[in-house]
Amino acid sequence: MAVVVALATFPLLVTGCQDDGSDDTATARPRPTGSPVGAPVLPDLVPEPPVDVHTKDNGDGWQIEFSSVLVNVGEGEFLLFADRPTADDPWVATQGIAHDGGGVEVVPSGAEVEWGGDGHDHWHVRRVVTYRLVPIDDSGTPAPDGGRTDTKVGFCIYDFGRELDGVGPDDAVFGREGCQPEDALSLTMGLSPGWGDTYEWNLPGQSIDVTDLPDGPYRLWTEADEGGHFAEVTTDNNTTWVDVELTTAGGGARTAVVTAVGPTAEAAGNTH
Repeated sequence: MAVVVALATFPLLVTGCQDDGSDDTATARPRPTGSPVGAPVLPDLVPEPPVDVHTKDNGDGWQIEFSSVLVNVGEGEFLLFADRPTADDPWVATQGIAHDGGGVEVVPSGAEVEWGGDGHDHWHVRRVVTYRLVPIDDSGTPAPDGGRTDTKVGFCIYDFGRELDGVGPDDAVFGREGCQPEDALSLTMGLSPGWGDTYEWNLPGQSIDVTDLPDGPYRLWTEADEGGHFAEVTTDNNTTWVDVELTTAGGGARTAVVTAVGPTAEAAGNTH
């Protein structure tokens, strides 16, 4: 199995969805309560451009792998709840929206919840972030649709790392424990202002198959909440990208070199 690194060498980090075998019910954050008063204080979900971009021979072909971070640049917490009467019933996912006078408004969400799927024994929300690889034409314009997509199952959302200085709490508020074990009847996930949820390249689904793609320039898009399930300040900053040049060396080894980088979460946060 060959790995071709297109950038500087990068570390293998403990990831935002890492399963350490701890008791997930021990320290899950209690849900905020109280009737909403005043105006809503919304989150703003912004993806960082993919990093650690490289190619790998997976034994059946070649894939491009990458790490990603989802950042909340808004003033409000991103709160996601899911409930079911029994372990045999389907989940119903909702979003909690804090208000500036106190309390939380709970609104419907079309988000879907799924167990495991990436080797981690907890629940995930499907397709919070999606990735798409499209060709760039001779004029430098990326294809408006189509292309190749990732196979990532979902996301256990929590405060993995502080991403924006001077924004939000100094310490993490939401932990992985909110994603809960298989028999749970309620979930509370969240992302604090200024914090991000990181997904490293080594997690299942952080990749796109490029086996039969021709050499040339491509754009790797990253989009937050493609399905429009969540209320936030704006969706104008929900996408970012990197451009890569895909080549084939002697012996068939494929390489992806980053040639341009799209807007960052820090830049999006500065617009508020």
